[in-house]
Amino acid sequence: MLGAGDCTDEVAEKILSAAVNAQLNASIQWKSKGVRKDGRPAQLEGNAPVRSDLADRFDLIFRIKVDLAWEYTLILRHLPSGVNIRRLDVRGTHRDRAGEDYICRTHKHRWSEARDNKDVYEPTDIRHDPAVPSPASLEVLDEEYRRVLTDFMGECNISLGAGYNWTSPPAPPQTLPLEGLEEYP
Repeated sequence: MLGAGDCTDEVAEKILSAAVNAQLNASIQWKSKGVRKDGRPAQLEGNAPVRSDLADRFDLIFRIKVDLAWEYTLILRHLPSGVNIRRLDVRGTHRDRAGEDYICRTHKHRWSEARDNKDVYEPTDIRHDPAVPSPASLEVLDEEYRRVLTDFMGECNISLGAGYNWTSPPAPPQTLPLEGLEEYP
């Protein structure tokens, strides 16, 4: 029995259909996430709400590994349940539960009630060079990030609304600020 906020195949299909008028009406808001041993941020994460005719809330999430700017992830998340309806891993690496290795290969995860995120496949609709670019930095990859985001949104039937403007991922600070720490006598 599903509870309030659970995701179903029907909800997933609806958000991915053009019939619900899904739009990205706000720019992506970036922040640093995680901390490496040297104190630098481990990744950048961008979020933007996706508005639609559905009562359920959805977010677009964009994650970039700071040291591997060429390896990044885009997610369409159903917020009430935390389910990733669609996920795109660009040049990502992991072992599929079916035994297939994805070593620095672009692939997508399609969610369903029966298979969770285990339906993994290589996309043909993402315009990027599958090889690791050299040099690979946030600045060099900015145009690719924008293009791949547009391709991902196309599969998800999300249009760009009037309030959306591309916001480039910012260079992370070299060290994280130590906020909230007080000096004791």
